Amino acid sequence: MNPTPLRIRALQAVMLRLTVDPEFGAALYRGDPAARSVDVHGGPYTLTDADLTLFQAVDARAWTTDVYRRTRLVQSIIEEYAVTTAIIGVPMVHRFFATNRFAEVLGHRGSVAEAFGVWAEMQCSGSNREVSRLETAIARARRDFRPGGTGLVAAPGKEGTRVRTGTLEAWQQGLATLGGNPVQAAADGVRWTAAPAGPGWEQWLLERNNSGGLGVHALSAAQAGLMVFCRTPRPHSAVTRHARKLKVAKKEVRRVLRMMQANGLLVMRRS
Repeated sequence: MNPTPLRIRALQAVMLRLTVDPEFGAALYRGDPAARSVDVHGGPYTLTDADLTLFQAVDARAWTTDVYRRTRLVQSIIEEYAVTTAIIGVPMVHRFFATNRFAEVLGHRGSVAEAFGVWAEMQCSGSNREVSRLETAIARARRDFRPGGTGLVAAPGKEGTRVRTGTLEAWQQGLATLGGNPVQAAADGVRWTAAPAGPGWEQWLLERNNSGGLGVHALSAAQAGLMVFCRTPRPHSAVTRHARKLKVAKKEVRRVLRMMQANGLLVMRRS
């Protein structure tokens, strides 16, 4: 067998998925072609007959002996996405762990919480989608993570977002509806729907503070757009071009970028 890094990552991803996704496990043990295709960091990998034999040599029940593993994952999601959970319902949170989006995270070692937020947003519509997008931005800010690489990048622990007018207020109303223990209420199945959002836009800086809390400050549309664009490190030239797309006047671009760096919104990584 070929012990390449790609194969090792693929086998690890499959093993992790087997512990939380019984439907995938059933498909893999049947030898379904779709279950043999694994997307991991470095490229796609197709499980060989030898790989499949390795898994099938293990009693399928062995992967799910920890019957509460998926429940713990669901609980961790609800803790960060109480309002989104109230919008889509607990059964939909469970469904996430049987999706290709979850499988992609296992293969690329990304953030399960962030992947859920992106997926959950697509399960919503209208004002509910706006609230879910805001809650995803809050989760990103709290997790204080940025991918490696050189260039301009949004400062860790600071997240810019652009949502429809009234979304922040709606999210706060959702928390109030869930009461003093919003996580428990959401886990218990309390449902909530956001009122229609306004026709305009609001831009927010979500900033994790030293005590673990969250500060919320207004941003301009250009600042929010640049922070979103720089969630991953970008060359200065690319950020400049994006600023122009955001309608920043050519003579103002350099000043805006310098101001954002001076205010700690953007950071230049040089190595």
